[in-house]
Amino acid sequence: MSGSLHGPVLGVVLAGGASRRYGSDKALARLDGRALLAHVIGRVRPQVNELILSGPARSTFPDPAIADEQPGQGPLAALCTVLRWADARQSPLVATFACDTPFIPIDCVAGFRAAIGVHDCAVASRAGELQPTCALWRTAALARLEEVLASGVRSLRGAINAVDAMTVEFHAEAGGRNDPFFNINQLQDMKIAQTWLERDRIFA
Repeated sequence: MSGSLHGPVLGVVLAGGASRRYGSDKALARLDGRALLAHVIGRVRPQVNELILSGPARSTFPDPAIADEQPGQGPLAALCTVLRWADARQSPLVATFACDTPFIPIDCVAGFRAAIGVHDCAVASRAGELQPTCALWRTAALARLEEVLASGVRSLRGAINAVDAMTVEFHAEAGGRNDPFFNINQLQDMKIAQTWLERDRIFA
């Protein structure tokens, strides 16, 4: 651990993907009667001071939506857009979460804060596997990330590899699912997630 970093945290749900493998806007796809995005927001909102969406606005969600300044250029471009927005508002920390991870840990930001120190970002890991969409970024890293983007890097994994990053290992909640970063890419994934929720209700 490198020492915690204080200051308000802007939470960002990354919801600008094309959902090609899913076949429709998966952020609005229904899981257990609610939009997938609603599940993510419900787990993220208590962890942050302010919450926004990265990508197009959804009429059923009142949170501000920040459209990509370079649409179609990938998640790193979206992150840079968000960091510029945060920098203009003097927000020192930005936590990112994917819109398709309904079981995201409820202690992500606390773990990131404890680890980030002077690093550019703290990123989640599960069983040694990096989870690049779930991270806490210092807004001060924007200039470096813009350089990385200009070099041709488009992915968050590529950006993390190019900056000073700290990994934070997360585990499943007690009695919970084995993978808190399980993400919905296809209809079959949604069926699995629904089965898990129904099982949890049976054993609650």
